[in-house]
Amino acid sequence: YDSAVVGTEPGQYPQEAKDALYAAINAAKAVRDNPGATQSQVDSAVIAVNDAVEIFKASVIKSSDLNNDGKTDVGDLAIVAYYYGINSEDPEWEQAKIADMNNDNVIDIADLAYVALKIPY
Repeated sequence: YDSAVVGTEPGQYPQEAKDALYAAINAAKAVRDNPGATQSQVDSAVIAVNDAVEIFKASVIKSSDLNNDGKTDVGDLAIVAYYYGINSEDPEWEQAKIADMNNDNVIDIADLAYVALKIPY
């Protein structure tokens, strides 16, 4: 949490995501520090923190330079278009997931729009 940088650049995190993780950590600490906490409360806190961590990791800003040529252009948009419609159940998912810009496990219009908006005019 402490080393996560808030921002809009690749490798950074949205402020909302960092805030949500912080809230989950604090809620778990409250359970930990409660001498009367039940096993059920502890189990629920662990699950909540684990879920928050996974959501936080998925929120990292991805680079729209999918072909790693140093810029975002129509070539990157073409990669998203190529994988359009593929989801995490598809056998091609391991290759296609680079185009899943919003981490929702499907390549769709949101991913196309994300890359398109990153292309400089």
